[in-house]
Amino acid sequence: MDFLNLDIVLNLLGDMALIALVAYLLGRSRFIASCVNLPMNIRHWFVLTVIFSILSILGTYNGIPIEGAWANTRLIGTLMSGIMGGPIVGFSVGLISGFHRYLLGGFTAETCGVATALGGLFAGIMRQKIGLNNMTWKTAGAIALVAELIQKVMVLVFAKPFEAAWAMEKIIAIPTTLVSVLGTVAFMLIIKDIQSQQEAHAAKAAELSLRTASKTLPYLRHGLNSRSATETANIIYELTKVDAVSITDREKILAYIGKGSDHHRAGEPILTQSTKRAVAEGTLAVIHTHEERGCPVPDCPLHSGVVAPLIAQGVVVGTIKLSRMQAGGVNEMDIQLARGIAELLSVQIELAEIDAQKKMREKAELKALRAQINPHFLFNTITIIMSLCRTSPETARNLLEHLAIIMKYSFAKHDDFVTIEEELEKVQSYLEIAKSRFGSRLAVTFDIEAAVLKTRIPVLSVQPLVENAIQHGLFPKLSAGQLVIKACREEDFVQISVFDNGVGIEPAIIRQLFSADTEGIGVQNVHQRLKGIYGDAYGLRLESQPGSGTWAIIRIPYTREVEVYENESHCS
Repeated sequence: MDFLNLDIVLNLLGDMALIALVAYLLGRSRFIASCVNLPMNIRHWFVLTVIFSILSILGTYNGIPIEGAWANTRLIGTLMSGIMGGPIVGFSVGLISGFHRYLLGGFTAETCGVATALGGLFAGIMRQKIGLNNMTWKTAGAIALVAELIQKVMVLVFAKPFEAAWAMEKIIAIPTTLVSVLGTVAFMLIIKDIQSQQEAHAAKAAELSLRTASKTLPYLRHGLNSRSATETANIIYELTKVDAVSITDREKILAYIGKGSDHHRAGEPILTQSTKRAVAEGTLAVIHTHEERGCPVPDCPLHSGVVAPLIAQGVVVGTIKLSRMQAGGVNEMDIQLARGIAELLSVQIELAEIDAQKKMREKAELKALRAQINPHFLFNTITIIMSLCRTSPETARNLLEHLAIIMKYSFAKHDDFVTIEEELEKVQSYLEIAKSRFGSRLAVTFDIEAAVLKTRIPVLSVQPLVENAIQHGLFPKLSAGQLVIKACREEDFVQISVFDNGVGIEPAIIRQLFSADTEGIGVQNVHQRLKGIYGDAYGLRLESQPGSGTWAIIRIPYTREVEVYENESHCS
């Protein structure tokens, strides 16, 4: 008897064309991939069980009758169900295909039915222990070899009569084992090859997405608007080489580049139903035909594409669509690319919104700081001026001038950046009024290098520090007070410091002044604005010794262009 019957081998190898086709289709399907990743989901379990049960049953039907039994490829489908779906899917497929084999009858019906179920369970347990990502074609081949040997042994032990079982196995043992191993290996190789291609596409798409995000960041950092969308669309169009790129908000087209621009125009309402669905549902959609695009213009040159939602803080704020002229022209690379770009642009848009909210909050605090004139200070100043009107009119007039400077500086609208010289002009006016209250108890020293007078700093950076020094450091002190204001250049930095020899500040109070929930806005506002403009390495530093005095120190770069929030221009 021929142990390697070539006719049987060749007939069974013919079934491998079906196995290869199924492997290719399963590997290309994104839904099947999600089923394989989460096989315990009831829907995913059902889909995998149905697909592999059909494959196993077809393997039986295509079998070759031999000595009252069948030489077939049923076990390949069952084993792959366990490898792809785990023990529950493998056992389910094994039970179904095994029961089908039992219904066909024959002296090996019961044994083969049980062996099929055990084979699916065995393959599933191996997938669970090894992990699908670690499963290689060699491992899959070994699983198939073990499963076939178990089935052969069970047939010889349990199928009766033994002579018939032995006669059959002498004919089909090697061919069926060889084909099962080769079929399982081929299935696994195709799946792994498709996975490696998808991973390569994903890596290339990720690289291109990052390049796109890097180039679009300067524009999207100001939020999603017509200007930023147009610049972004141009960059994506150049990098991706698709036929058209569009970016929308929830209702209208913000930017459109490429084919079809004669009827898809920036500023006009969204035309395609596919984009409207993406906005409504917040999910990525792959478009294969003109009908799926839903463009109302019959001769629109675009037929396929990918539309992905742009999501900021959990809300769909717009879409990005990559389109191609060919029907069915979308490939895996396009899908990965659209998803990656949409995710990165969404992050940029969300960060821009957060940044805008932060700037609005800072501007509101700055506005409040500008308008914050201590009522007691104003009342006391007016009282002093009134008392001096008869006794010292000239002094009263000078104080009125200084008060006018303070009022104008506080309420007038000016740039967010001023020179150190301009800031100190207001500080001097404030101190002249303060001297009228302190009398000879207050000594003020200015030590300002001429080289830094024209250096631009955020408005109201020094004034709040001087006010704090006077009100909280020197005013509670009964003896003579000294205030020193210094500004000098140190290499690439300008350092501005305000020193008072007042009562000092306890460490716990300093921590409270810098906390986010502090009630005051002076120190905290100065500190946060400096960090926001120059970076976390900058800001305000307080050094204090209770009973001895306090240093308030600001360090900023000597030369640096800083963004002016209101008009997006830069100052240096």
